[in-house]
Amino acid sequence: MASESPHILSGEAIVTTGGTAVALSASRRVRSVSIRAKAGNTGQVYVGGSDVDSTVNDGLDAGESISFDSVGWMDLADIFIDADTNGEGVDFYAVKA
Repeated sequence: MASESPHILSGEAIVTTGGTAVALSASRRVRSVSIRAKAGNTGQVYVGGSDVDSTVNDGLDAGESISFDSVGWMDLADIFIDADTNGEGVDFYAVKA
């Protein structure tokens, strides 16, 4: 579910089945995005491309975040997450392009 204002987009992405990457959001052009692992997560969440999994990067523990900025724009549908544990995920906040 996403919430929008004229300049800010926020939402969440949940991994239903650990080991199966899901897109952060539907196709949306943004200038920057901050992604924060949900505080209640018990395992790590991994952020990357469509091939993201636990072997791709170190992952985010509960409450940790990562941010991406773009000179032009990026598409939220090109950013994926995966999780160690079913039903865990992230919250995100983005500045629209």
